[in-house]
Amino acid sequence: MKKNIFSVIITVLTVVNVVLTAIMFFIMVPTFNKTNNLITQVASVLNLELDGDSDAKGDADYKISDLEDTTVSFDSQQTINLKTGSDNSQHYAMLSGYTISVNKKADDYKDFATDKVTEKSSVYTDIVRSVIQSHSKDDISEELVKKEALQQIQKKFNTKAIVGITLTNFMYQ
Repeated sequence: MKKNIFSVIITVLTVVNVVLTAIMFFIMVPTFNKTNNLITQVASVLNLELDGDSDAKGDADYKISDLEDTTVSFDSQQTINLKTGSDNSQHYAMLSGYTISVNKKADDYKDFATDKVTEKSSVYTDIVRSVIQSHSKDDISEELVKKEALQQIQKKFNTKAIVGITLTNFMYQ
């Protein structure tokens, strides 16, 4: 007799467990789906922002051998004033020149070949100089200047053919 009572109790508990699991399943799955959709939407927005940064780097579809470098050298080292920093004293940067890297396989390469870059070197120089002047000693770095100058050049000329800029003898104090 005791065996039957235990069997009945175990069977009842198993059925109750299955019923409660089914109820929990039907209540929780829609919530999990909503949470998953929210996470997917947030991730897609973050991917859009990351893609926006990758635009500044230009077409990533090139090899080093596809690049044509055009060097612009100044007659003498240029001294550029920086914004006043937190110490309220004047600081400056020095630059001997820069090199523009152009992707030869880009659609608009012919508009940015070496002779075209040389013709417009004053425009490129002005952009690099204005980027340097917009920073103080506290927040300037060579990588930051290169990134911002590249973004501004690409925006001004509406191109992805220009994929890099290298600063020659860039120093700041």
